[in-house]
Amino acid sequence: MATNPYINLTTRAPEQNLVEDITVEIIQGMGQDCLYIPRKYFNIDKLFGEDPASSFEKIYTLEMYILSFRGFEGTDVVTQFGIEIKDKINLIFARKRFREQVTNYDNAITRPREGDLIYFPLSKSLFEINFVEHENPLYPLGKLYSYQITAELFTYSYEKIATPNTNVNTPYTSTRGLCGGTVIPRNNILGTTAGINDILGTTASGYTFDTNDPFEVCDNT
Repeated sequence: MATNPYINLTTRAPEQNLVEDITVEIIQGMGQDCLYIPRKYFNIDKLFGEDPASSFEKIYTLEMYILSFRGFEGTDVVTQFGIEIKDKINLIFARKRFREQVTNYDNAITRPREGDLIYFPLSKSLFEINFVEHENPLYPLGKLYSYQITAELFTYSYEKIATPNTNVNTPYTSTRGLCGGTVIPRNNILGTTAGINDILGTTASGYTFDTNDPFEVCDNT
């Protein structure tokens, strides 16, 4: 027996468009303007999915609704390299708005991608997308209207960050390093990377760090 076309509206475009417009309106009314920052690849390792030479050069403003309303998820970990901040956040945004704000300007980006960054202005933090859920909610009225992403605090690793927004670039435009430790942004905003605190930032000033030979004996002369 076929579905009832008078009750089952999973193929009706007007109702689907209505739900999509309501989804956009709710996110715009209750969300935050975040920055979507795609990762530019040059020589990706297809086995490990990494590219040491990747960079971040473009930004797209996109309104997102914060699902993590109780606070950042994740657990901070103390290791031999210092404190690793494992903050995580869940965000949701409309597919329609992603097409308008991102795909419309770069047709190679048809959906949010793992590895791209989100700048969260409330905490002035960069988050790296770990997972994109594209089927939640599950086909209301027979169509998908939004993306839900899980992102973790971005750990800087000498990627080139040269976007048009200075708030994104400033912490990473000048760096210092610690031998056997982690790269430390010179103008750090607390929480944007792992293992950062004011004491490390001060005591590291006398050390030199050669990116071509990162395992060289420390020289603090």
